[in-house]
Amino acid sequence: MNSANSWDEITDLIDNTIEDQRKSAQGAQRFGKARKEWNNTIQNEQVDIPVETLLTDDYFLGRFNIWPSIIDELSAIWHYRCDFEVDFYRGKKKLASKSIYALSFEHAKRRASEKWKRIANDSDNIHVWRKHNIHTVVIECPKGTGKDFEMSLAIWLLVREYLIQDRTEFFAPYNLDLDTTVSINCMNRSQDQAKRVTFKELLPKFRTPFFEDYFPPQVDLDEAQDKRQYPSELRFPRNVVIFPGSGTAATGLGYCIGASCIDEANFMERTASSKRTIMGAENYDAAQEAYDDLYQRQESRFGAVRNGVMTLAGLTIVISSSRTKNDFTQTMKKRAQNDSGIYYTSKAFWERKPLDLSGETFQFDVDNMRVHDLVDTRDRYDSLIQGLEQPEAMQA
Repeated sequence: MNSANSWDEITDLIDNTIEDQRKSAQGAQRFGKARKEWNNTIQNEQVDIPVETLLTDDYFLGRFNIWPSIIDELSAIWHYRCDFEVDFYRGKKKLASKSIYALSFEHAKRRASEKWKRIANDSDNIHVWRKHNIHTVVIECPKGTGKDFEMSLAIWLLVREYLIQDRTEFFAPYNLDLDTTVSINCMNRSQDQAKRVTFKELLPKFRTPFFEDYFPPQVDLDEAQDKRQYPSELRFPRNVVIFPGSGTAATGLGYCIGASCIDEANFMERTASSKRTIMGAENYDAAQEAYDDLYQRQESRFGAVRNGVMTLAGLTIVISSSRTKNDFTQTMKKRAQNDSGIYYTSKAFWERKPLDLSGETFQFDVDNMRVHDLVDTRDRYDSLIQGLEQPEAMQA
């Protein structure tokens, strides 16, 4: 055998082996088979479904018995970020201005043109505005109130958004190829923690009828859940990936970060006078640097100037329980006062978690900081009534 040919065969074998390993690691050989075919009709139906239905209908997430407080919080966030204004013009004259719920600028324009067809036909120009141009959501909540669970729901909603939209329509403003891989990055105090928390909470959510019908994840869910061997990433059809890791690692794999989540941001490392500090800052703050890195990478791929304002397609979600007044979430709360792109929300324990109460009530003396004895309260009440009735008896 010619030595040159032998070397070529060996080289090809090595290349093919590496490619097979790469595909296997990414889950490309473990496609779940969709039960139904995705088409334009179904797409047009799905993009118009409101977030409340997604959170309460058993076809989507309803079977997980989501607390009303979490439904209210996520619904408020999604309505806020998906609230568009559509202005219809003929020349310089504004014919009408309409508000509409939509997932993107293109979706808002198309949906408004269909909903108000007569006005659209009379118009020669349609302007679309995002009323609230938010790029970051900060959720601060007490321990034991479903933080990781709520995070998984938010990621589910974002994954679904990227899957159901028309890629030609959606990618056009960002000059991205249609086969671009979009990642939703999930970060925690460590990569192992990110994988454990992310997939422990996320895997069951993608066994819903909707995902089994159209976008089954490319991983053996039974094996991953039973053996606790969480995958390095979770892939879906249409090149959408959930990646538990840093922005640097994701872009190193060629992914474009479309959204991200930083879990337990307040518990990430903070070190004074660290050599890892960048840009001349005095202290190293892992949460701050992770946030800045992810935001910049999202902006570079899915940022576009709309009506003179930089607009991002996805979100960066920061979620954590509290520690101190110097928490990263508190820093973001202060920034939100001057940055309309940051949406901050926080609820107390009793506002988030449903309480199993008896319905009975009692009186509390705030002056003496004690609960009134019910018998004593009844006796004093009877004495008061008798005292009020006594003058009338005397007059008689």
